[in-house]
Amino acid sequence: MRTPGRMMSKKITIPVGPEHPDFQRHYSSAREGRRLESQAPVKPSRGTLDEMCDRFIVWMEDQVEAGNLSALTLSSRRTGLSQARDCLSPKGVRIGALKADLPREAFVRIRDSFGPKTGAADTCLKALRALYTWGADYGYPENSPIFQVRSNHRSKGGAVPWSDRDREMFLQRHGPGSMARRWFFLARDTAGRVGDMHLLGPQHEQLSKDRLFVAWHPRKRGSQPVKVPMSNELLVELATVADEAPAYLFTEYGKPFASSGSLDNKIRKWVIQAGLYSIETDAEGKEIKKATRSQHGIRKARAEEIAEQGGSVYEVMAYLSHSDPKTSAIYTKRVERARLAEQAADRVDAAKKSQGVPRPEKRGTPQGVSPNVVTISRKQWQPVGESNPSFQVENLAS
Repeated sequence: MRTPGRMMSKKITIPVGPEHPDFQRHYSSAREGRRLESQAPVKPSRGTLDEMCDRFIVWMEDQVEAGNLSALTLSSRRTGLSQARDCLSPKGVRIGALKADLPREAFVRIRDSFGPKTGAADTCLKALRALYTWGADYGYPENSPIFQVRSNHRSKGGAVPWSDRDREMFLQRHGPGSMARRWFFLARDTAGRVGDMHLLGPQHEQLSKDRLFVAWHPRKRGSQPVKVPMSNELLVELATVADEAPAYLFTEYGKPFASSGSLDNKIRKWVIQAGLYSIETDAEGKEIKKATRSQHGIRKARAEEIAEQGGSVYEVMAYLSHSDPKTSAIYTKRVERARLAEQAADRVDAAKKSQGVPRPEKRGTPQGVSPNVVTISRKQWQPVGESNPSFQVENLAS
């Protein structure tokens, strides 16, 4: 809150985290200079969606602690379930306060409440399906209609791979020694996920045959260990990092990023500063800048580079820590199709020039050899059926 002629410097601590249902109320009050007193949590009624979600979240937290579930999966499901619970019924009642045995119409209403944000709606539906799959073993409704509600989300291809021009713009804006430049080369060399970048540091370095590598096991469940060489560009940017440093990447306060989310937010700012953004309008009609490139786009660009240089599916798998060849084949298949299309076009052009179709390699009639000629002797031809003597002999024998 501002007063005439000066900014208010009062510090107000918000007692709950972003996942808490009252976080927005506390945050709005703090912006106004007021401290909102915490209210004792209300225990949800037995058998409601709220109770089911709370129990499921506790179970997932235990699974994360035991290493059976990713913390990112927990965060995604918690967000999706929170959005579902806070959705209002046609009568204005929170759906979370209703019995967990919800009809199909309730789940459709939750999905449609996201409007054009079909990606967020899809995430919410996935969280609800996971909830009811778990709940069937703990006394909650079995065969819930949630499994019959389809998602309206259609993928638009995901992150956009960085082009040469994108890289040039980014590196021109963020010069040598900047944290943004260090992040870029770290992301490019490792082709890692943003969920791992804030954790990488000198402790992950390995020296092998006079070459320095970064080796780590990605946090995403099912990922394979990765060991990739460090480029000269990255080594130059890391020259000032102490051997005992806890991480490679730091905030402006000299501390490692607390989470992948905080690093991701910083990456968006760096990308926008480099001019890689689009202008969008928010709900209030205000124009905002949205970053059009991301770390995952660097990862995709790296995979395409490997495929374009003739890399196999298994090389892409090893570099990107994929556990399924089908995921890596997406990149090699696209490059292979482009290569085959180019060969087909060259074949057509050559045919136009020579008035003949070039013989594919190791296929067709060898050069200098006449093609085989098939001749049919009508005297030796025998009809198929009962008039064929061989057929008659077989009938007699039987």
